[in-house]
Amino acid sequence: MFASVEKYSGPAKVLLGLIALTFVGFGVSTVAAPGSDYIVKVGDQKVSQQALNQAVQNAQAAGGNESRDAIFNALLQRALLTEGAKQMGVSVSQQQLKQIIVDDPSFHDASGKFSQDLLNQYLSQRHLSEDQFVAEIREQFALQNMMNLVQNGTLVSDAQARQLVNLMQSQRTIRTVTFSPEAFAAQVKTDDAALKGYYEAHQKDYTIPQAVKLEYVALNAQNLAAAQPVSEQELRTAFEQESAAAQPKREIAHILFPVAQDASDAERNQAKVEAEKVLAQVKADPSKFAALAKQYSKDPGSADNGGNIGYMAKDGGLGKEFEDAAFSLDKGAISDVVQTAYGYHIITILNIQNQPVFEQEKPRLEAELKQKKAAAEFAKAKEQLAEAAFNHPEGLSEVAKITGLKLESPPDWLTRENGQAAGMPEDLLNAVFSDDVLKKKHNSEPVTVNENTVWVVRAKEVREESTESFDKAKDAVRVAYLRSEAAKLAETKAQQALVDLNSGEKPALAWSPVSELTAEQARQSMPPEAYSALLKARPAAGKPAYVLLEGLPAPVLMEVQAVKAPQNAEAQLPQAKLLLAQNQANNVFDSLLANLQKTVKQKQGAQKISDSE
Repeated sequence: MFASVEKYSGPAKVLLGLIALTFVGFGVSTVAAPGSDYIVKVGDQKVSQQALNQAVQNAQAAGGNESRDAIFNALLQRALLTEGAKQMGVSVSQQQLKQIIVDDPSFHDASGKFSQDLLNQYLSQRHLSEDQFVAEIREQFALQNMMNLVQNGTLVSDAQARQLVNLMQSQRTIRTVTFSPEAFAAQVKTDDAALKGYYEAHQKDYTIPQAVKLEYVALNAQNLAAAQPVSEQELRTAFEQESAAAQPKREIAHILFPVAQDASDAERNQAKVEAEKVLAQVKADPSKFAALAKQYSKDPGSADNGGNIGYMAKDGGLGKEFEDAAFSLDKGAISDVVQTAYGYHIITILNIQNQPVFEQEKPRLEAELKQKKAAAEFAKAKEQLAEAAFNHPEGLSEVAKITGLKLESPPDWLTRENGQAAGMPEDLLNAVFSDDVLKKKHNSEPVTVNENTVWVVRAKEVREESTESFDKAKDAVRVAYLRSEAAKLAETKAQQALVDLNSGEKPALAWSPVSELTAEQARQSMPPEAYSALLKARPAAGKPAYVLLEGLPAPVLMEVQAVKAPQNAEAQLPQAKLLLAQNQANNVFDSLLANLQKTVKQKQGAQKISDSE
């Protein structure tokens, strides 16, 4: 929806992407204590925990992996920009808003004309009035216009773009010498006094962290579902209820050539050309559709299955363009290349089902009925688990007997650090390392690991934090000290060599053979700080330039003998100008946000970003 927003490619496209996911409607206001209905108030804009939760859910549903903090910051920036738009008088007229809605293809009927019924249906699904919907669009396009103001204020000359191309795309004639720390290890003295001094300065490196050996029981809704009985009559009843309202379905297969929404015209054209080449192969021999889908489709959910996405109804779930094409085909027919928001598709129809077939739907219905029954049982089982854990705090053996759950007892020590590395939820780690579990040796309360699983944990053994003694750590200290001091000697030698070379001296160095280094090779092989230093090294007056590349496993001294400008520099100017414009726009955008942070009044509310705070 709202293609003009989706096509935006300015400095804050991530922010705009999140904005598109965060509108949840204004709802009905209730009387509450001041500050209790928001995390932070930015001007007149309230950023609430409800809006944050909805934004997180929507982002996850859309396949995003942004953290909760990142999404909160996006909402905070949205609020700042909304207030900034008010300050600057940025607005959208009522007539423009109406035209935006009328022009949106989501509200067009089969003849391509605006349909009030489709709009009303959309508003009903979202529990919004038309005025509330218009207010949402007004805010979204005010933000869009703020972004446009930032982007349109940037100008880049051909000279600037040419300088960037020459700087970043040139090929360099170079040779190098590496100062390996291992070559200096023999110069390092490792007497006890030196080792002990290093140990005392780095005691935190020899800390043995607090750890626990756990036992736990896990209640899992999936396991409950598997155990739920479902009768043939229940399945028949569910099938008949679904059949009464069922739409015709088609078994569809497709080959996907994805295109990002912010892709360039060149990237879109490349994907379309590839799709048309594969389409020619498919139409030449339709029996090879599945094999070609496995070879070319970039849809991870269906490619390995020959492109088959299963039986689908025309209910909007696949998008209008895709469904219009799929439901216009006869069985076995092949579509032309179909463009959607996801990219380009080649579609075929494997089967047409006008009425549901019980035997086909039976496995799905059985799984759904088991899940429904398990959901009710899960709440009861969770209460039983909590009661058993409370009534038998001395251990989990009796709890496991009462609940029928398996008692797990991993043999390894668990620290906070390795728990986090293993992906254990923070709430679970907080329970494991709480005073109740570690010090009082009580069973924890049931801890939600995910929406389908809860654990109760207990500490079998506890190892308190301590520092390994020098005598026990001596071998490790020697290795670390030797590595550290050798690296310092290597760095000192490299720095001195650089000074000597820049002074016109010719120190004896083990130079590598002369070679050519392309810009792409430099970007891929060097950390950012080393690459940045290389760009500044420019030979002059017939003399080479020298640069010390840091951030690598060992210091590398590079001699740049010549820099050759790229042959296709003029062809790269448009892309370079775009890159420079976007960088300038990003800088303006950051400055705008920083200014709004200072000028827009913010007030902290009673709500928190996370429930655990």
